[in-house]
Amino acid sequence: MRTVLRRARQLRDLSPLTGLPGNAGITRELAARIAARRPLAVIHVDIDNFKSYNDTYGFLRGDGVITLCALCLQRAAAVTAGPAFIGHIGGDDFVVLLDPDDVARFCEHAIAEWDETIPDHYDTTDADRGFVVVADRQGATREAPLATLSMGVATNAVRRFSSEWEASAIAAEMKEFAKRQLGSNYQIDRRRG
Repeated sequence: MRTVLRRARQLRDLSPLTGLPGNAGITRELAARIAARRPLAVIHVDIDNFKSYNDTYGFLRGDGVITLCALCLQRAAAVTAGPAFIGHIGGDDFVVLLDPDDVARFCEHAIAEWDETIPDHYDTTDADRGFVVVADRQGATREAPLATLSMGVATNAVRRFSSEWEASAIAAEMKEFAKRQLGSNYQIDRRRG
């Protein structure tokens, strides 16, 4: 009976779109890895310009882009030396937990795959010109670039995490810094704590 209940809880926590663990599973895994006090990198991943894509093409195609992101992250995890955990926070936001030594390889692989495949999810005209035309809240039109990935990385390589909340907050802060850069990129927190 315990096994059935545990399995039912795990299934409830999976994203129906990506099949990846959701917030409860992410929190459990992150807390366990912090408690183990082993090397850890926390990566927050966000799809830039996703709203423009979704507004232009609709939520069904938007779901396809979210699924593409999950696939790119899973393929990047397959090239890392150590085990990686990938969770889907919701919408176009993901979390990845892995060894700090795997960060560059993971991020570079995920970005390369994303940048190569995302144009296929746009209409040819939009992909060729590199943007979609969208209306803002005031009704004015603007050009929104093709979707890119921004990744913020926090590691315990130079600072110890006191909690899963601290680790997540640092990764989220770095993701916001990455979003201010052009194109797909990742930014690693190198501050000493």
